[in-house]
Amino acid sequence: MSAFINVQRARLLEPNAALSPLLQDILRNCERRNIRYDRPLLHFVMNLLSMDPQYELFMETVSADRRNHDDFVEACCNLLADDRSPTLITLRMQCFFLDNFFDKDEIVEKHARNLQAKTFALTKEIIDNDVITKDEQDEVFNKVILDIVINMGLGNPECKDVMAETMRALNSVMSRSDKAKFVTLDRKDRLMALKDIREIVAGIRIFNKHSGNTANGMADLPKIIDQSHESTKSILQITLCEIMDKVNLLTSALNAAIAYDLRNRSIITLLPENLTADDFETLKDLLAMYRQQEVYARKLIDELATIKLAIDGCKQEYEAKLLRIHEAVQYRTAIPTDRVFPKFSELTRVWLQFQNFIFLLSEINQISNTLTSLTERCASFDDLAYRLLGESQIQTDVDRLNKVSAKRFMLPDPKNCEIVPYEANMQIQLLKFCLWHLAEGKGLLMPGSIELGVCRVQKEHYLFNIPEPVTFFDEDPNKYFFRIVETARKKIQLICLLNMYDKVQASYNAPRSEGFQMKITTTCDQEVQTDLHPVPSNIDREYRWNVWDYRREAIRLANIRTKRTTSVQTLESSRAIPKSTQIYQDKVQSTQTRVSRSTETEQRRQTGLKVIEPSAPSPLKVYALTLAQASRSGLNRNGER
Repeated sequence: MSAFINVQRARLLEPNAALSPLLQDILRNCERRNIRYDRPLLHFVMNLLSMDPQYELFMETVSADRRNHDDFVEACCNLLADDRSPTLITLRMQCFFLDNFFDKDEIVEKHARNLQAKTFALTKEIIDNDVITKDEQDEVFNKVILDIVINMGLGNPECKDVMAETMRALNSVMSRSDKAKFVTLDRKDRLMALKDIREIVAGIRIFNKHSGNTANGMADLPKIIDQSHESTKSILQITLCEIMDKVNLLTSALNAAIAYDLRNRSIITLLPENLTADDFETLKDLLAMYRQQEVYARKLIDELATIKLAIDGCKQEYEAKLLRIHEAVQYRTAIPTDRVFPKFSELTRVWLQFQNFIFLLSEINQISNTLTSLTERCASFDDLAYRLLGESQIQTDVDRLNKVSAKRFMLPDPKNCEIVPYEANMQIQLLKFCLWHLAEGKGLLMPGSIELGVCRVQKEHYLFNIPEPVTFFDEDPNKYFFRIVETARKKIQLICLLNMYDKVQASYNAPRSEGFQMKITTTCDQEVQTDLHPVPSNIDREYRWNVWDYRREAIRLANIRTKRTTSVQTLESSRAIPKSTQIYQDKVQSTQTRVSRSTETEQRRQTGLKVIEPSAPSPLKVYALTLAQASRSGLNRNGER
C-alpha cells in the first residue's frame, strides 16, 4: 500500500516542469480573481487536467497553441474557484491523503528526528563540554538525567520525583569512577556511551514500575495504547457509518432516476420537474466524494487492524522481557552487569516501540479528522437527494445486490470476454463498481455484483450489476473502456478514486498505442496547388433558388401596374436637380462720401479693461491741430515785422 501511495505521490503531486509557464498564468489569474489555493493542490489539479488531449498539453513539452493554453488555465481556475463544490472537496481529500498517508517507518523516523532536533542543544552540551572540577561533572550528569527523561519518555522533567528516581537509577549503573571516565571520553565515544546509558537507565525504571517500586510520573504505555486503539477504532467506525448513510441515500436517489434502454444499449435519466440535469450531475459528484471518503476510511481501518496485530506482538514481547529480568534478579544480591544490562536495553527498545504506536495512532486520528472536516465544508444537497428519491426506499449496497443474486452471466458465444467465478484474492478493477453504469451513465457509481460472475478481459477483471450489458461489452470492450476514460478526463476526481491513472495516461496517445485504440479517421497535412479560377465565374445577382421568391417578385410586379408615378419638388430634393443661375459680371466701383463730423463724448472705462485707441485721429483733433498751426504761422509773420 505504501509503495503504491509513493508512486502516485511522485506522479501527481510533484510539479511538472513542462507546465511551469502555464503555472504562472494560473497564479496570476487566481490572484486577480481572489481564488485561494494550495501549491500541492494546484500541481495535483494541473497534472490531472493535463492528461486530457483536448488541451494538447503533452507531459514532455508544451504545445504552441495559445488558445488551448487559455482553455487549460481557465479550467484550472474554475475548478479552484468554487471552494465548496463536491469536485474540489474530493480533489482536496485525494491530494491530502496522497501527501500524508504514512509509511509506518517514515512516521517513526519523523518523530525521532523531531525529538532529536529538540534535544540537540542539550546533547551537544553533554558531549562537547570539557569537565575539570567536580561541580562541572555534577552539572554534566544533571544534564544527562534530563536527557534520559526527555528522550526515553520517562515522565515530566519538571517533576522533582521523576528526576530524583532517574538519578538513583543512574547511580546504580555508574559509579563515581565511571562518571569520571565518561567525562574524559572523546566526542564520538561519549555520544555512544550516552546512548547506552539512556537504554539501561530507562530499562531499570521500567522494571521498577512493573515490580511495584516507585515509578513516579511514568505512564502505563500498554494500557494507554489499548485505550487509544479502542477510541480510534470507535471513531473510525462511527465515521464510516455516517459516510455509508450518505452513500446509501445518494445511490438510492440516483438509481431511482435512471432506466435501462437495453434495445438502444443506453441508460435513460428520468428527472422530476423541479430538478435539472446540473442537479443530477452535482449528486453524482457528491456520491463520488463520499465514496472517496469511504475508501480512505476503510484504508485507515485496515491500517489500524495491522497496527493492532503489531501492538499485541509487542505486548507479548514486553511481558517476556520483564519475565526474563525477574528470573535473572530473583533471590540474588549481586548480578554481573554484562548479563543484566543488555536485558534492560532490550526492554527499553520494546518500550520505545510502544511510544511509536502512540505516534501512529495519533497520525491516523489526525488524518481521519482532516478528511471529515473537508467533507463538512461541502455544501449540503440533501434536499436534492430526497426530491430525486421521491417515494422510493433507501437501500444499502447489500439490499440492492440481493435482487440480482439469483442471476448469472450468460455468454453462449464469447468473443472478447470470459466469465469466471469470483475468488477472494482476485483484483477487481474500477473499485468493484459496475463498468456499464460508469460508461453509459457518465460517471455513475453503482456497485457491481460478484454473485453474477466476474468478466475477465485482457487479464483484468470487471463487475456488472445487471447481466444484460455483458453481451454488449463482449462485442466491443474498447468502446466502453474509452467512454470510461473520457468520463474520467471530464471528472478528474474519478482518476484517483478508480485508480485509473495508468489507463488515462496510456490512452493519451491512443491512436499510436496498442491498447484502448480510438476509432478515428486517419488524416494528414498536405499542400495542394490548383489553377487560378479554372472555371469562369458567372454570378447572377437576381438568381432565386426558391419558388416562393419568384412568386413574391411576381406579386410585386403586378402591384406596380396598378400604381401611378408622380414627382414632387421640395427644398431638400432641389439640391439633387442640376440648375444654373445667370448673374452680372463683377466690376470695380468707388464711392465718395463726406467727412463725418461728430462730437466725442467722455469715455467711461471699466476698471481692469484695456482701452484701445483708434488708429486714425478724430475730427476734433484734426481741427485743433489746424488752429494751432495757423496761430504759429501768424506769430512768425509778426516776428518778421
